[in-house]
Amino acid sequence: MLAVISASPAFVPAVHLAPVQARAAVQMNVEDTFAPAGMGKEYVSQPRKPLSEYVGASQELSAFPGGVTQPWDPMSFSELYKVSGNNPDVAWLREAELKHGRMSMLAVTGIMVQGSGIYLPGNAEVDFSGAADWATAPTTLPAVAWTQVIVFIGLIEGITSKGLFDLWFGVGDREPGNLGFGDGMLSKDPVAADKMKLKELKNARLAMLAWAGIMANHFIPGALPGCMYN
Repeated sequence: MLAVISASPAFVPAVHLAPVQARAAVQMNVEDTFAPAGMGKEYVSQPRKPLSEYVGASQELSAFPGGVTQPWDPMSFSELYKVSGNNPDVAWLREAELKHGRMSMLAVTGIMVQGSGIYLPGNAEVDFSGAADWATAPTTLPAVAWTQVIVFIGLIEGITSKGLFDLWFGVGDREPGNLGFGDGMLSKDPVAADKMKLKELKNARLAMLAWAGIMANHFIPGALPGCMYN
């Protein structure tokens, strides 16, 4: 993850949002790269959107005395592209973070819903009652159900594959995580829209932690004290 992992916005004392304004193109110093001339140096030195301009990339310490707000990337993943064009740009990493976060939110929600005994009614040929146990639910699904799931995944992946290589190389105008639909749900005000994007990002990060915890508690009982799902 490129930014600090934190809980839902409701539990965050203060959120730093950079003011929305016209952003000038950022030109990297041609010498600020490890790639040798003729082997990608010219490519990796092209203008790119810096990590600091991505929603949720700041370390939220400005609420504390002496706190400094700055992009948080202790492993320097956002600098990988300086080494080689074979490494992903920040845009591709943000796309991956959002995709995994959204899947984790769906997974955790599914576990909670199924664990409470709510599942599809089924019919004489298909029985979803086994879905109450999330760990064994996949093995109870018939082939026709798995076919529907796989087709749906294929459609979504096909839609999001457009511009995927552009994200890897840090070019193009596609916004990471934009599936091509649902934009109408965002506010027309850029500041309000960024707040909604930040909420999604925070809940996605929390869901990834929750999913990891539930998985750990399943394979190592008691690994997550108080977890009711195993």
